[in-house]
Amino acid sequence: MTFPKNDFFMEAFRGIEDSSHLWLVFEFHQVEGPFNGLVRPPRFHNKKKMGVYATRTPHRPNRIGLSVVKFSHLEVLDHEIKLHVKGVDLVSGTPIFDIKPYVPYTDALEARSPFNEAPIFHKVVWSCAAPEIKDLIEKVVALDPRPGQDHESKKEYGVAIAGFNVRFKYLGDHFEITDVSASISP
Repeated sequence: MTFPKNDFFMEAFRGIEDSSHLWLVFEFHQVEGPFNGLVRPPRFHNKKKMGVYATRTPHRPNRIGLSVVKFSHLEVLDHEIKLHVKGVDLVSGTPIFDIKPYVPYTDALEARSPFNEAPIFHKVVWSCAAPEIKDLIEKVVALDPRPGQDHESKKEYGVAIAGFNVRFKYLGDHFEITDVSASISP
């Protein structure tokens, strides 16, 4: 994330390096309405509808999201300040409204949720050349991004990941990535 270098931002970032993790408050800027009150979370394979406020769907009437990231470092250049983080699950160019420190004693509560069960990671193999973001692509595909109603299908699917169009199919016990091409910007 890049910010203009001025007195406000120089002061606003003071002490941020003392935090290992940060909350990003952002806008789901590429999600369009109209919005429904009910959604089908992919974790339930489209079998269960839940209220939008009971899920983390990006299809929200207010389009505001939260994400925890790992702080890497702050880079102060001549005319800008760059905040480097890891584990970002946002689209490039996502508007960031605020940055807050992750505070373990208040943010890591013992809590109840229908999403407590850890996700299943499937094996991923490549039948094409892998780009430099191979690890990210494998992590996304391993979580099975297919629509819930298609979890038994062996047809080919596509998903956009970090500027790449990724084609893949499920072969019964693993995913095969069949093609990766750079996305064409509008």
